[in-house]
Amino acid sequence: MTTYIGTATSRVDGRAKVTGAAKYAGEFNTAGLAHASVVTSTIAKGRIARIDASQALGVEGVIDVLTHRNRPPMPGDDGAYKDDVAPEGSPFRPLYDERIWFSGQPIALVVAEEPEIARFAASLVRVEYDKETPLTDMFRHRDAAVALAAPANPAENPFAPPKSRGTAEQAFAAAEVRHRGEYYVPIEHHNPMELYASTVILEQHGKLTIYDKTQGVQNVQRYVCSVLGMEPDEVRVMSPFVGGAFGSGLRPQYNVMLAALTARALKRSVRLVLTRQQMYVLGYRPAMIQQIELGANAGGTLDVITHEAITVTSQYEDFYRQVTGWSGLIYKRAHAK
Repeated sequence: MTTYIGTATSRVDGRAKVTGAAKYAGEFNTAGLAHASVVTSTIAKGRIARIDASQALGVEGVIDVLTHRNRPPMPGDDGAYKDDVAPEGSPFRPLYDERIWFSGQPIALVVAEEPEIARFAASLVRVEYDKETPLTDMFRHRDAAVALAAPANPAENPFAPPKSRGTAEQAFAAAEVRHRGEYYVPIEHHNPMELYASTVILEQHGKLTIYDKTQGVQNVQRYVCSVLGMEPDEVRVMSPFVGGAFGSGLRPQYNVMLAALTARALKRSVRLVLTRQQMYVLGYRPAMIQQIELGANAGGTLDVITHEAITVTSQYEDFYRQVTGWSGLIYKRAHAK
């Protein structure tokens, strides 16, 4: 029997990563590559009243500016945008219509011959909004947050809390030592070193080779095929060096869809690299209010625990992070809820 415990083992890609030879998704090159830059919403909720891209289009080297008004056709049903790990609800559709769901939402895409030109031209796109008041204060809108939360479904959610056992309320009331507390956990953003990027290379006969920052190449491939109406053998997704994602790369991000959509529309290869600031809207551990009750005997043995949470969710998908299940899994006690 061979054991590797205590034995130094070299990573297969270790030398390439520490010497800079390992390429990020935004570093794969090809002839005739166009570069895209995203224009993002400056409001958190509302609608786009007007977009003026005339100044951007007037910049030398700009190829096109795509918005919800002139983008290529996109599917109109939610099913086309569902990836392998999508929650219930209506998946986000970048550049689909005038609706603004969140601050930093992509609302236009500037494509140019050079990345610097695309970035500069993106700053010239003028947008007017019909603003609405967003719901952002968890404590002020606690009742609304409860109404928006999706109920756990143990049949579908592997992290659903275990079933209640015992008589938690009575056990807590009778406990010799009791603690009741409410705790606020703020948003935790995940921003890995590698910027999210997609390099979409247009191959012969309209096929696509996509270098994408992702933890799931098959998920991305199926997603692109579904949204663009392509066959599986027409789309190849590559992620040679996976790392630095740890969850934020589980789902296809909007950059891969926009880059692939643009490459097909322009009939040329396209690269889209998000900025560090744009990375903050790709997903995060949501804020939550946790209410915990602990009951123990005089010797300190935990006898009962109740754990409830109110968590932030999306305005269009019913995502929630299951946190109450862990207290039921890792602590031994006779009563739980």
